[in-house]
Amino acid sequence: MKKIHTKIKLSFACLALLISVSSCETFELEILDSPNALNPENASADFYSNQIQISLKEFFGGTTNNTSLSEQGMEATRMLHMFGPLYYNAYSPGDQDYPWTTGYAEILADVRSLEPLAISDELYMHLAIAQVAEAYTIATLVDFYGDIPYSESNDGISLNPLADSGLNTYMTAHELLDKAIINFGKEELRKPGTDLFYGGDKTKWIALANTLKLKLYLQTRLVTEAESVLGINAIISSGNYIQSSAGDFKFQYGTTDTNPDSRHPIFSRNFVEGTGVTDYMSNTYMDMLLNQKSVEDPRARYYIYRQRATNAENTVEQSCVGGLPPAHIGFSSIYCNLTNNPGYWGRDHGNDEGIPPDTGARATWGLYPVGGQFDDNSFTAIKDRNIGTKGSGIEPIMMSSFVDFMLAEAALTIGTSGDPASYLEEGIRKSINTVMGFREDLVSESYTPTTAEVDTYILEVMNNFNAANTDQKMNIIAQEYWLALWGNGVEAYNTYRRTGKPDNLQQLIREPSDNFIRSFWYPDVYVNQNSNAKQKPDVFQKVFWDTNPDTGFIY
Repeated sequence: MKKIHTKIKLSFACLALLISVSSCETFELEILDSPNALNPENASADFYSNQIQISLKEFFGGTTNNTSLSEQGMEATRMLHMFGPLYYNAYSPGDQDYPWTTGYAEILADVRSLEPLAISDELYMHLAIAQVAEAYTIATLVDFYGDIPYSESNDGISLNPLADSGLNTYMTAHELLDKAIINFGKEELRKPGTDLFYGGDKTKWIALANTLKLKLYLQTRLVTEAESVLGINAIISSGNYIQSSAGDFKFQYGTTDTNPDSRHPIFSRNFVEGTGVTDYMSNTYMDMLLNQKSVEDPRARYYIYRQRATNAENTVEQSCVGGLPPAHIGFSSIYCNLTNNPGYWGRDHGNDEGIPPDTGARATWGLYPVGGQFDDNSFTAIKDRNIGTKGSGIEPIMMSSFVDFMLAEAALTIGTSGDPASYLEEGIRKSINTVMGFREDLVSESYTPTTAEVDTYILEVMNNFNAANTDQKMNIIAQEYWLALWGNGVEAYNTYRRTGKPDNLQQLIREPSDNFIRSFWYPDVYVNQNSNAKQKPDVFQKVFWDTNPDTGFIY
């Protein structure tokens, strides 16, 4: 390996991590390049492009731990069980280090290194993909943390960058997406050697870029309504956004379990040889799938797998069995388990009690989207990893169904083009079709929902929607979007804070239960190593687009 002088490189690394240490300021060191690290001397544009795409899926979905933004969003919004026990201590600043460093030290750093290579070699598609990834990253960091360093963090000078306002960072994200669309339209010298998402199809990338712009406009509708209406209508008018499953922005995992592990990280964490499952399913989410309508949700058996035909039968298996719900939960809400749905064994929101001997009994992840087992009433405890797709699941980052739900909300709340009822029905149908079409070879025909059953479910939703007032209509849109978002906590977390819906989620088991996480703690790696950074007083600080009431709005 060649030796290089790395005074500038060390400074850039510190910059990417937003730290400031003396060795980065004054010393020029001679070190050996890591054979695994990317830097301008030993990496091509293809290497950077590949790594940016991989880092983007890790930024969204994380690794085998559950500190990814998507999983934290699912837990907070009751899609997945959150241990809690309270919102202020459910997650620590250290839990945020992984997504933060993935965003800054990997995605943004690699984009900066790629830019000059791509421009000089006329590799415009490489650059455009990087700009889409950067826009998604900085907007999502704002959504979860609020004001973040951006302009100074990428200037190559500041080691302790100041935070920009969330609105300014969102404006930059719009600009990056516009630049990406222009670059996708240019004639490049050659395409990237690997396109992990769209296989080199630039038209799909352009549709994604417009869809992300639509998402940003919707996200800011409470503070920039006029601009949001104009922007969303222009995108609708163009027709150039994700409208079918062919354009779904998803990451496809493999089945290799070692060197490297290419499986869905949730699958890897839960289905381990001889140890049983790890995660708990949310009682709230399962109740919505099973009991909130006269018919079962057609996606239920794809989402959730039951390891046992019965619920917990004593306090050894589940300590709350036979107990009374806390007064603030009351008897009108679910508590402890779903008494009418044997086998759907989950946990209440914020239940942080110890783990009983139930790993082979609790309900777990199903076939979609992590690649587990379809529920065919076999009620077999999972003891190894050779199930379902063996981990070949997906990260559903931006699906066509999501777009219809966003358009339904926009049409209902700010009067953008289109009929909210039509968008709602399209969103539900697309979601069900996507789920039911996922690995049909692994689905038991005896338990596959029929066309009539799907139509019955949708008809009930639409009848309820058409009979509802505006507030109830928004609740139905948000609830159906929430049910379609299984596997994507980023959009669930954003939608819940933006709309206050669904409005019938289970409260925390312990009080206080009405002070929801409006933004997450800043990461340790940021506040401890940047002299201009300051930790928030609590997790109840709202991001710039959240103008909803401080209390009594969501819980």
